[in-house]
Amino acid sequence: METIIKYLGAALCGLAAYLEPTLPFMAVCTVAVLYDVVSAWRLARRASEAQPNKASGKFKSSAMGKVVVTLIKVYGLIILAYLVESVVFEGAKMHLTNIAAGAVCFWQLCSILENEASCNNSKWARIARRILIDKTARHFDIDLNELKTADYESDK
Repeated sequence: METIIKYLGAALCGLAAYLEPTLPFMAVCTVAVLYDVVSAWRLARRASEAQPNKASGKFKSSAMGKVVVTLIKVYGLIILAYLVESVVFEGAKMHLTNIAAGAVCFWQLCSILENEASCNNSKWARIARRILIDKTARHFDIDLNELKTADYESDK
């Protein structure tokens, strides 16, 4: 049994050493995903202030499960991009890992902007909602027509 554990440990250490170059990309993407979680939580708080009987404003454990699944997908994408870059396109000057991490960060940036613009009466948010998706109704079961009427009346 000790021999199996030693070989398994050696194999895992070898795999970790091979995938070590992906760690900075995973760290940056993790920060982006966690910032998106914070912005979604802030949206939940704003929504609960606007409609206290329809939105709780609390971070739910099911949302944490989605965050973990998202991080697993992001890590898988980065590892896959690194493997394709280092094995399939060996010697080519392609930076697929950089591109994959950049795409994830752009995706998270768009989500963060959508969260910050949703259920927000500031001028930049009203302009941004014309381009971005308003996540208030989708995430918190709030009728957008009520909020749009309130926004329109506050603009007058």
